[in-house]
Amino acid sequence: ATVDMKKAIRNIQAILNNHGFDAGVPDGEMGAKTVAAIKSFQKSVGQDPDGKVTDATVKALLEHNKQGSKAI
Repeated sequence: ATVDMKKAIRNIQAILNNHGFDAGVPDGEMGAKTVAAIKSFQKSVGQDPDGKVTDATVKALLEHNKQGSKAI
């Protein structure tokens, strides 16, 4: 079972956007805006802001999304 990274990144972008971190249009690409939004999110949850999509970052995003607002 391979993960569709483009789809995963699109979902991450949508969650970031829903929570006020501007990742730009959810296009599934790791562009500068997405990396900057991930860094801002990581900083906001006390993670090392490296802009990478790590397990810890995804887990924190999903937690944030559950507590927060609109599901995707």
